[in-house]
Amino acid sequence: MKVLIFTHKSDIDGMGGAVLAKLSFKDAHYVLCETFELQNEIQKFYDNGKIYDYDFVYVTDLWLEEPMLSKVANDEKLKGKFLLFDHHKSALRENLDKYDFINIKIDDENGKCCGTQLFYNYLKENGLINESNDITEFVELTRRYDTWEWKNIYNDEKSHALTLLFEAVGKDGYIKLMVDKLCLQNKVFSFNELEEMLISNKKEQVGSKLEEYYKKMLVTEVLGHKAGIIFIDYEYRNDLAEYLKNKNVDIDLVIMPALDYGTISYRGVKEDFKVREIAEYFGGRGHDYAASSPILDETKESILKLLLKGRD
Repeated sequence: MKVLIFTHKSDIDGMGGAVLAKLSFKDAHYVLCETFELQNEIQKFYDNGKIYDYDFVYVTDLWLEEPMLSKVANDEKLKGKFLLFDHHKSALRENLDKYDFINIKIDDENGKCCGTQLFYNYLKENGLINESNDITEFVELTRRYDTWEWKNIYNDEKSHALTLLFEAVGKDGYIKLMVDKLCLQNKVFSFNELEEMLISNKKEQVGSKLEEYYKKMLVTEVLGHKAGIIFIDYEYRNDLAEYLKNKNVDIDLVIMPALDYGTISYRGVKEDFKVREIAEYFGGRGHDYAASSPILDETKESILKLLLKGRD
């Protein structure tokens, strides 16, 4: 069976979808997309006709918008083999799950959902993956980190270590590493000596980078809220928000333009401060406490002016 999966390129939840596809199908191809690139990436496969070469087309950890949403729904050749698995509240609010091939779920009996978990459940229910304890643990570690339950509920450093390893080895390296590791079907998901060293080195590097970023933070008012603005490398966005929380920095949220990824990330710093509506104001989407918006050429100047207006 030949499958194609489009998945989020920026974190272990997106990588998890590609890993599971590789474990489940002999001929699995993946396309890694930034949050707001999915529509264009699918369009490319439409334009060259290659999208019809696959038995199934999956999307994980991303949402599909109009007009591409209706285009797939009205394509008799494609809609029966196209499935999307997402967990972003913004997509649900905007009724982007109106077709049967769209599966958007925010939480279940285990807690908050992630894309990897939803895809795994589908694969299990349809007998498409050989279940094992280490694969199940890998999925749960991914879910805990992506939903931040690793910190807020479980204090689970193993989940954090998994994302540090991803940052250390990169996207394709991480997918290959996890596929090779999980193919062994061990009873427990664990890190070997080399992986432990990579995790430790990355953790030390992250700590140094966060200190540098904090020193460069600008403080301003954005839509009536006190915001810290820090231009960052995209991979540090979650760690930086947690760093600011631990330092008890007096801001409501942190806004992190990542020019290398063409996105602005929003994270709450004060307890229970929701950033999703701020991201939506700038044309973005996401979760209540973690969201993003695109930096478009036509809006870049106006967005940055508004963000920096009245800075201290």
